[in-house]
Amino acid sequence: MSKQQCGICGQWKEQHEMSKSYKHRCKECVARLTRIDRRAAKQRAEHIKEQLEGTGYGYITCQREDRLRVATAAMQGILSNERTMQAYIDVAQNPPYPKLFEIVARNAMGYADALLTKIDEKGDNND
Repeated sequence: MSKQQCGICGQWKEQHEMSKSYKHRCKECVARLTRIDRRAAKQRAEHIKEQLEGTGYGYITCQREDRLRVATAAMQGILSNERTMQAYIDVAQNPPYPKLFEIVARNAMGYADALLTKIDEKGDNND
């Protein structure tokens, strides 16, 4: 099997030890750099939280950002599908007459929560 030199540590490694995402880096270096980046991001977030303390502004956590991003995509999917929207409209016209946008938002958040829960169960959230 051919060997390749890592551009970070300089060691010669077998092909299976090299990263698929970063062609000239070994998996060990990619993992180490990822841990460093995550630690630095966490420290930056803590620093920002300290700076915002007492200002009246808040800080959205990554988990909440993920939830909002997925819910937004779910809501776009719901709103772009005529049949789905007609079903929501039909529900909104029946007692107790819930508002259409509340139904769509509640369901979009439900889809987001279900997806993120499934990802967390499998351990595929890269955190």
